[in-house]
Amino acid sequence: MSMMPNILPLVGQVLLLAVLLTVLPGRFVKDSRQRMVIVAFPLVAGLFLPVYGLSIAQWLRSALGDLSILTLVVFSNILAQRLFNYRLLAPATRNSLLLGVSLVGVVFYPLALGVSAFDPYQSGYSPLFMSVLLCLASIIAWLRAMRGLAIILLLPLLAFNLHMLESYNLWDYLLDPILLVYAVVQVLLNSRFVRSIKMGGQHDKAAPGHR
Repeated sequence: MSMMPNILPLVGQVLLLAVLLTVLPGRFVKDSRQRMVIVAFPLVAGLFLPVYGLSIAQWLRSALGDLSILTLVVFSNILAQRLFNYRLLAPATRNSLLLGVSLVGVVFYPLALGVSAFDPYQSGYSPLFMSVLLCLASIIAWLRAMRGLAIILLLPLLAFNLHMLESYNLWDYLLDPILLVYAVVQVLLNSRFVRSIKMGGQHDKAAPGHR
């Protein structure tokens, strides 16, 4: 268990590097095997080639901090689509997750940064109420036949209780600025979010697809 707070953040930076490296190949290289080769070499260099004593992944971590569990889920889905043409998350699950992140994040971050006297971040250190809300949201998603979303909502809670990141605050397992920016952009760009959420409860099974 003592290794977990060091391993999972590294996994997060690996995923971040890989996602960044797939941006151009994903647009110009259609063959998935060629994309994997193009991504593999700079990814290995980013992990092991030292730059002023630290790898690129370590520099990213020092600049951006640890990525949340939900970010790892979203990035894993992006990579599966770009490299293997496969969706780990059904469209309705992904869209519901990103919409929820956007709604919570645009309220949470201004409050946490001092817009009002109430600081929601402090509630993450003793997160009984937050844990109850997450469990209720998971139950509702399960009852709406969105089984994938129901499981994903419990992953940050599980990781928090296992102390899989260095933070002792549940919010750090749920949100981070990179995830919020990505989620908001996706919600704004995709006008079919609400429609797919309504229709997707019956189709919450991962299927092959191309990003």
